[in-house]
Amino acid sequence: MRSYHLPPILPVIALVLMPFLPFVNSAGLWLGMPKMLVWGGFWCLMFTPALLLSERLLARAGEEDGR
Repeated sequence: MRSYHLPPILPVIALVLMPFLPFVNSAGLWLGMPKMLVWGGFWCLMFTPALLLSERLLARAGEEDGR
């Protein structure tokens, strides 16, 4: 696996594990909203910086290969 594939993995894992995490999948509110909504929304927003970092790593790898 290349280094530019790694940054988006964290948001994917966080979203896939969301129903199994007891501190997220419980009754209660964070910021006045259900915990799962806040958790899912946060990690969906974190996809953007992860993909940006992945794109920059891919560009740097392309420059090193002489493409």
